[in-house]
Amino acid sequence: MTLFQRYAFRQALWPFLGALAALGGLAVLTQSLSNLDMIADQRDAALRFVWITLLAMPQVIALLIPVAVFIACAMAFNRLNSDSELIIGAAAGMSRRQRLTPFLRLAAYAILLNLVINLFVQPASFRQMREQVFEIRTDIAASLMRPGEFVSMGDGVSFYAREIGEDQVLRGVFIEDARGTSATAYAARRAVIARSDRGPVMLLEDGVLTQLDEANTLSNLTFDRYEFDLGAFIDTSSAFFFKESDRFLPELLRPSAADKARARQPADLAAEGHYRLASPLYSLAFALIAAAAFLSVEHRRTGYMRFILIAGASALLLRLIGFAVQAGASNNTDLNALQYAVPLLGGAAALWLIARPNRGARQSRRRAPEAA
Repeated sequence: MTLFQRYAFRQALWPFLGALAALGGLAVLTQSLSNLDMIADQRDAALRFVWITLLAMPQVIALLIPVAVFIACAMAFNRLNSDSELIIGAAAGMSRRQRLTPFLRLAAYAILLNLVINLFVQPASFRQMREQVFEIRTDIAASLMRPGEFVSMGDGVSFYAREIGEDQVLRGVFIEDARGTSATAYAARRAVIARSDRGPVMLLEDGVLTQLDEANTLSNLTFDRYEFDLGAFIDTSSAFFFKESDRFLPELLRPSAADKARARQPADLAAEGHYRLASPLYSLAFALIAAAAFLSVEHRRTGYMRFILIAGASALLLRLIGFAVQAGASNNTDLNALQYAVPLLGGAAALWLIARPNRGARQSRRRAPEAA
């Protein structure tokens, strides 16, 4: 790159990093509020809150990268135009392509960053997040039990634990189970939550089982160890499996029979895979759209605000069309090609506006023969 191109690249790079940091901070706040209700009742809420929020960020950052590219290019072009540096570069013999090169370089770096996030970082972080969420939702000791309180689980079942230790050992446990035709009460010195082939169970130790049968006869049975099934108190929607957003690209484009059966519909896997590859192209399209707001018109001393607003609206419309195409591809795999076509066509349209002779030059050439 020439000295001017390196200077222009730096003028776009720092706004890009600043815009990405600002938008990412706003996204962290939004993501934090969405996760707060899920872990508000957990004893280790602070650590889980921060970790789950950070694990959800790669997908959000990938969505924000093209927006940051547009903001950075618009800010850099506006500054270069305000200081007449683009005009000086043109007067020194630089073509539009040479003046555009630093911003295309920034878009190329953004595409690479976006691809790394989409193909590697996002699925890895989302898998970790899915495991954390599953652990939270199936943590009976943390979500159901309250030391020194009776907790009603509905259907005639109540839990009580006198104390919950740091090692998740429950002491002084009492369970009342009024389900069915007979009432049963369990009293145990200690208990722990464990996982079995049937699901989560509470292992009661050193206790007494008291039962009232249909004939109202009371019977007591002491036990050293008893398993109380907790599967009925777990949200069935929290069953652990990886969603489309958690899968790596080969699993999306070449899914196994089990992956297809787990998906809502097989086309969702292909749509997500092609989205991961196509969405980085919006960084290139947005950089060209921002450049078109300045390079497709003659120099204006009054500023380019109107053209920036038009470019921003065009970029937003292009991205919404991309989301609509992605949603349509979930039902029709033939639309996956459009996921690539939408950003490429948007960028091609902006490039055509940049490359065409500006209107002022055409009008001056038309008036010259008339004056002669």
